[in-house]
Amino acid sequence: MIQSFLRLSILFILLSCQGQTPALKSGQSAPEFELPEINGGKLNLNSLKGKKILLHFWADWCTECRAEFPKLQKAYLDPQNSDLKIICINTGQTREHVQSFVDYFKLSFPMLLDSTTEVSNVYGIKGLPTSVLINSDLTIYKTHIGWLDEALILQLKEKMK
Repeated sequence: MIQSFLRLSILFILLSCQGQTPALKSGQSAPEFELPEINGGKLNLNSLKGKKILLHFWADWCTECRAEFPKLQKAYLDPQNSDLKIICINTGQTREHVQSFVDYFKLSFPMLLDSTTEVSNVYGIKGLPTSVLINSDLTIYKTHIGWLDEALILQLKEKMK
């Protein structure tokens, strides 16, 4: 019974994603955006030109996302990644909700709020977690759907320009 429910839920999720914008392709310019930061202020993509960027789209109902954050925090603090800007973008949740999550996991990297999911849609995010790796010239290097850990982040970063 539970397996049937899970299968139907997965099928529903997959079918509901079909109407979204297709994912961005490697080499394509990353769409400009400006989003509020959880701690106040705003961040726009153009201000990061010249840096390698990992945009990590997530929501806390995603169990993989929750399990992944200690690994992202560790990667963020790793000196080997000093040339990589890790930025997380919460999709569709309130500032208060996201703040409680940030406090619980003691996260120190930039956390942006995409409460309307407009930026997630522009980036063609079909499932969570999804990471978009952006070269220093603000072109897409790769879109990675699913789990990231420190080793994979380092491996991907080394191939970016």
